[in-house]
Amino acid sequence: MPSYTTRYLTNEEYKEWDTLVLQSPNYSIFDTLLWLGTISSVLKCNIKFLGVFKNNNLVGGIAINVTERFGIKIAKTPYMCNFNSCHYIPRKTLIKSKQERHIHSVITSISERLQNDYHSIVITNHPELKDVRGFRLKDWRQNILYSYRVCLRKVDFSLIPPTKRRQIKKAKKNRIVTEEVNGVKSTYSIINRTYVRQNKKCPLTFDELSEIYKIINDDIIILAAREQEKERYIAVYVSLIDKKKNCVYGLFNGYDTEFADSGANSLLLWEAIEYFRDNEFEFFDTGEALMPSKANFKSEFSADLVPYYQVSKSNLLFKLLWHFTRGKIAQR
Repeated sequence: MPSYTTRYLTNEEYKEWDTLVLQSPNYSIFDTLLWLGTISSVLKCNIKFLGVFKNNNLVGGIAINVTERFGIKIAKTPYMCNFNSCHYIPRKTLIKSKQERHIHSVITSISERLQNDYHSIVITNHPELKDVRGFRLKDWRQNILYSYRVCLRKVDFSLIPPTKRRQIKKAKKNRIVTEEVNGVKSTYSIINRTYVRQNKKCPLTFDELSEIYKIINDDIIILAAREQEKERYIAVYVSLIDKKKNCVYGLFNGYDTEFADSGANSLLLWEAIEYFRDNEFEFFDTGEALMPSKANFKSEFSADLVPYYQVSKSNLLFKLLWHFTRGKIAQR
């Protein structure tokens, strides 16, 4: 029986990558050439595609962002990507054990090749990929992450806690309105200030976010809230649309602390949910659910907690340099 082999795809084979991802049960927009090509172009990332082949046919693979510092080779989840999941084309069989062995062979081939090629690797798998034994059996570390996902067809204002409903009604009473915004110029400062308040650096500069929006504006929705009589925005939500999965992912959100008690932030998220529901999307993934303050806020919008697996492996040399540089070796 032919074995599974691995190699990195050439530029001429990138279309085959998209074909693979579109057939994979673990598909997401973050693994498509549309998103990865945009991120690579704007942020100057070195993204590589590792393919798994059987009978010279591409049957699996993974996208990684590759960096090299002090001779240390690092492969990790591409910047601004929720996932860089392992992908596979399912076998045409109804026998579960055969399908399971096929998936395991693809995952094992990926884990063996990556741990041989890099000193440190991080993979963030899509929630659909639940069998990560191909990593665990190779002594990779497993970490469970969580996000909050709203099932839009089931959402109902009555399912939101009374305190949250009062905040939303308060914002409407204060004549706060929400609207779709074209471009990032009028809203970026709110996003940036939100990160500054948290003692963090905004993941994207104004120029970077502007360029990303310019390239794929059909797939990015920016909703913002303002006082009805004024033009200045006081809260913003930037989302990425995944048309194939009929899903929306929250990328950025922020608000002006001057209006923290106005209910504007709650109103904006609720009306974003209504907006995506009315446009017949199925899910709205609002993002991370680990930081308590953010998790508490998101959970009140009738959201489901969704777990997914991140796996990683680092050798001793990387660990020593990580401690010596205080983690800077792994930063962007």
